[in-house]
Amino acid sequence: MDHLRIGGDPYTLGRELGERGREAFVRRIRPGDDFRRLQRRLPTGWLDDVAGRIRAAFPGIWRELEGLAIGLGQPLEAVLLWNCRGDLAPTGPEGCSSVAVKGRGRCWLAHNEDGDPALRDACFALDAAPDDGPAFFTFCYPGSLPGHTLAMNAAGLAYTVNNLRLTEHPPGIPRMVSARALLGCSEVDEALRLLDGLERSGGFHFMMADTSTLSPLSVEAPFQRISARPASPVAVHANHLVHPDCRDIPQRVTASSAARQEQLEGWCAQTDPGDAPSALLGVLGDQGDPWLPIHRTDPGDPDRENTLATVVFTLRHGGITAELRPSPQARVAVQRRFPPSAASDG
Repeated sequence: MDHLRIGGDPYTLGRELGERGREAFVRRIRPGDDFRRLQRRLPTGWLDDVAGRIRAAFPGIWRELEGLAIGLGQPLEAVLLWNCRGDLAPTGPEGCSSVAVKGRGRCWLAHNEDGDPALRDACFALDAAPDDGPAFFTFCYPGSLPGHTLAMNAAGLAYTVNNLRLTEHPPGIPRMVSARALLGCSEVDEALRLLDGLERSGGFHFMMADTSTLSPLSVEAPFQRISARPASPVAVHANHLVHPDCRDIPQRVTASSAARQEQLEGWCAQTDPGDAPSALLGVLGDQGDPWLPIHRTDPGDPDRENTLATVVFTLRHGGITAELRPSPQARVAVQRRFPPSAASDG
């Protein structure tokens, strides 16, 4: 797995991210069906409205988008549109499965990042040291802002992200911009306040935890409201709304999403996740359902998604360790710690 290390001001970070993703964006994304579908669905004036909202709320992220466009060699409007893809066309191929476990003196977040298998070799791990916020580690798609997949930062926050396929798409702060903004937060409570204080578009689910409380939350964040439920001691999620106070919100639930949620909940009922890292990798690697498994490798997957990466975050009061793999069964490809001296937890 490629591992990019960058630092600097927002424009510089964006430009270097764009340069890393330029070939894939030009050759695969811009000519692809998903991009053309976005163009067809784009209401008149929608992007201008969203651009104004981002500039007002997050000028640094707007500069990052400007740098991203330069690095990609693309018009800013095209790059902004791609980074609004889940707000305008939430049926696209980014699903994912997440698990959180609260233990004694530590907690864990684990996640399968499921996306377009055609982009597998263009994705990469990112270590960033921005001038305007804490250092962070994440998994990136080409042409996309960082922070909308899985992430941790040096301030003590870790989170994983699941797509929500909402059927409405009002203008607001795009969900990928909201997720990028979370990388500046130090605690779960701060992250929740940030999300709740925004007029958002689209929706994500987050598994969140911080090194201060070690109390993971399952957070459903459609644009309509925020729902946060503690892992007690386990929480699972497979990219559709399941919290009772969000079930009235219109959404599309694919067969894979429903099957993975059922399998994860069944695992919760039958498993003692005391040996958390191995147990988490075990459930995320499950292929017991031959048609709709948790670990997705079928080129004919009905959602056009495959597992591109798997992460286990281990949080203690002293720091966070991330172990990133190309799949649940594979060896660790990238290990990262905040602070660098934090002990690993195998």
